[in-house]
Amino acid sequence: MQSFDYAQGGVKECEKKKNKNSKKYRRIDWSFYPTLDEIYNWLDLIIRKWPNIVTGFNIGYSYEGRLIRGVRLSFKPEKKAIFIESNIHAREWITSAACTYLIFELLFSRDCEVRRMANRLDWWIVPVLNVDGFVYSHEKERLWRKSRRPISDGCTGVDLNRNFEYLWDRIKHDPCSDQYGGTHPLSEPEVEQLTKFIDSNIPEGSIKVYIALHSAGQAVLLPWTHTRELPVNYDRLMYVAKAFADAAFSRFCTKYRYGTSANILKCTEYCGTSKDWAYAVKAIPIAFTIELPGGGRKSPFELPKGAILRVCLEFLDGLVGMIDAIKTLEII
Repeated sequence: MQSFDYAQGGVKECEKKKNKNSKKYRRIDWSFYPTLDEIYNWLDLIIRKWPNIVTGFNIGYSYEGRLIRGVRLSFKPEKKAIFIESNIHAREWITSAACTYLIFELLFSRDCEVRRMANRLDWWIVPVLNVDGFVYSHEKERLWRKSRRPISDGCTGVDLNRNFEYLWDRIKHDPCSDQYGGTHPLSEPEVEQLTKFIDSNIPEGSIKVYIALHSAGQAVLLPWTHTRELPVNYDRLMYVAKAFADAAFSRFCTKYRYGTSANILKCTEYCGTSKDWAYAVKAIPIAFTIELPGGGRKSPFELPKGAILRVCLEFLDGLVGMIDAIKTLEII
């Protein structure tokens, strides 16, 4: 694994008091789950240190007024793009941890395969999309899933991964359900602003890979979520998904399932998901939900801290295999 010397040097800057109200943040080393403030502080550090490669961007504001931030990593100009959104479900903390680890490795890895992967694409990464729910899960209710906008009947929150504008009207509308999709498609500011950002700031047709990062299903999920019918280019999608699963298996023998969401999860009632929107509406050729592994005595979403780095390494391995497979298909 790559040395963390850069972070040792950066800790002084992270913890330096700029004024009397400055906070002290833990150095992100993938031995714990960072808070939103710690993730944003870490992003600020790498943006300042490597401005020629890392560019920060803001998608907009959440219902509670928190900024939704991301970073773009570009090592060479005019590359095709990959877009990764993470922590759309608040309780899935391992996803934002994996995103920060990916950013770190894209910047600092000396592994030739990782360097080749980094150079092949422009990387647009949003570590935490559901910022309100994420903060709430850290401070109040660990297993909270939805956003935090108040709904009628004393219910709170919308499942942001049921709010995208694709087949939204098939969703069951129970406001108190963990899978409540909102009053209408794009009703939630987090989802509306994400789709507007992609439409307005990334050249049409340049995104070739879209990844919705989740846990804890330990699977690579293809479209579709609303039907067990197979998508167009199913064989191509399966080839790429298998490449991820095979590469992720190589280090710790972790087995990822792969197939369409409806067939792997045995469900047909879920609509309005980001991955299906990316594939159907944006015509992005490779659109996956990647479900990272879970574990824990109380729920699969409470992956022990000691397993964070293992999952991050497997995710990186899987991406290397996946991007190599996409390259052979001449998509990138």
